[in-house]
Amino acid sequence: MDQISLNGSVKWAAARIGWSLNKFRQKRDILENDGFPKTDRITNLYVKADVDAWINRRRQLSDDIAISADIRNPEKEVNLSAL
Repeated sequence: MDQISLNGSVKWAAARIGWSLNKFRQKRDILENDGFPKTDRITNLYVKADVDAWINRRRQLSDDIAISADIRNPEKEVNLSAL
């Protein structure tokens, strides 16, 4: 059921960001101050899409990667997103 559910437990949220449950509980206030979503008031679960959106907002690199077409001529680049 957990794989098809759009909501996740505290244990799921901790695992999603790569932390132990104990560390997650200790630092939950810091996470929430940084925009991490709170649990839903009715279900008391995390909306998985909200957790994933928070993770995506914290990314430092774009999916648009420019690859050099000729390593001897780095000015020539291929933009994969245009393909």
